[in-house]
Amino acid sequence: MNDVVAGLRAELTAAVHEPGGKEYADATSPHNSSHPQRPCAVVRPASAEQVARAVTTAARLGVTVAVQATGHGAGGPIDDDQVLLDTSALLGVSVHASAGIARVGAGETWPAVQQAAQVHGLLGLSGTSSTVSVAGYTFGGGVGWFVRKYGLASAALRAVDYVDGAGRRRRASEDAPDSLDREALWAFRGGAPVGIATAVEVALFRIPELWTGYLLWPESALPGVIAGWAWALELVSESVTSSLALLRLPDEGPFPAALLGRPAVHLSYASTDGAAHLDVMRAAVCDAATPAVDTTGPGDLRSLSAIHLDPPDPLPARGTGRWLGPAATDVVAEMFGAARVGRPGGLSMIEVRHTDSEAHARDGALTNVPAPFLLHAVGLGVEVGEALAAVESAAQVTDAGRAAPAFRDGQPNAGDAWSSSELVQLRNVRAALDPDRVLRFQRHPAF
Repeated sequence: MNDVVAGLRAELTAAVHEPGGKEYADATSPHNSSHPQRPCAVVRPASAEQVARAVTTAARLGVTVAVQATGHGAGGPIDDDQVLLDTSALLGVSVHASAGIARVGAGETWPAVQQAAQVHGLLGLSGTSSTVSVAGYTFGGGVGWFVRKYGLASAALRAVDYVDGAGRRRRASEDAPDSLDREALWAFRGGAPVGIATAVEVALFRIPELWTGYLLWPESALPGVIAGWAWALELVSESVTSSLALLRLPDEGPFPAALLGRPAVHLSYASTDGAAHLDVMRAAVCDAATPAVDTTGPGDLRSLSAIHLDPPDPLPARGTGRWLGPAATDVVAEMFGAARVGRPGGLSMIEVRHTDSEAHARDGALTNVPAPFLLHAVGLGVEVGEALAAVESAAQVTDAGRAAPAFRDGQPNAGDAWSSSELVQLRNVRAALDPDRVLRFQRHPAF
């Protein structure tokens, strides 16, 4: 691989990093640390032009280019016969307030976008984690705190500037002159990357009065909280998106001592339209059991990214994500029991998100919310496979027949996320843009 590294250095001297350096170590330490990453070199381009040169050089040298920004979606090893192209230096956010559009570098995370948009009274359709890249999150569908009112983040994707497998710079948009670029936008919208994104353009939305919060109870309160939550779901408006979870809290942290290091019931929710829309749910669960923690109140960008209690540090997470039908609330207790949270061989967290949405969606591989509920279960290490299988078995009665790839933490494939016709379309677009298979993306359904 010395020839590969030398060839890359000849084209992109300062952007190429070899084993032993800090930049190499940073780039190969993904947020999901389930699999080792030992590429022969890391290329960290700072511009679209550098991305194109890196791909062109790699193609000429006959080496595969693995693509990664934050590594939340890492699902397999990266070996020393590959180059890792790290997009985290592709930064920049500009907001076109009158059009309600943000142009975002492919390496940016959501806080930078929300800070720039908030000045204009706008917000993007961010997710629960503040450390995920906007591009990767959007290409995976993007199930965030405003999903019930505004839909998936993939449906808000307006354009993608990208580089194909031959190193050509392209632009995917609905009005692109080349039909292949229009098809690429369809794929980028919740399907899978079909090229290396260098920047994306996403729609922004007005959030009249943001309220957020999370509540915690000891595990013993679970039956009552499930009942209260399920009852409230029949009444709350589309302004409210919520998640009910059972998770093991850390041994230390800003939580009551009685909950530390133990499984706790966790309800997190957000309202786009003020406190009144949360009142019904809050009252129902509090009547069932008095929470040990209740942070419900006026929301801001910090609270929006904190209420889900996502772990901040890289972890070897293995998980599953399944779309569930209307009967999901009937089997929450069974699913949570199967997870064995906090017990030997058990999971770290299991949640059911209420995703029921009638938001209008533009055409894309995954732009309509597939089902009214989303199951996400996750644990640490390969030994949690039995617990994940038990959870999926408990959910089978209400399973919608579709995996949620973005929630298959540490898994090497997308599962049964796509119909045969959707897979054919994704593969056709991918093959047309990268016929020599120069580019490699994690959990890609096409090849």
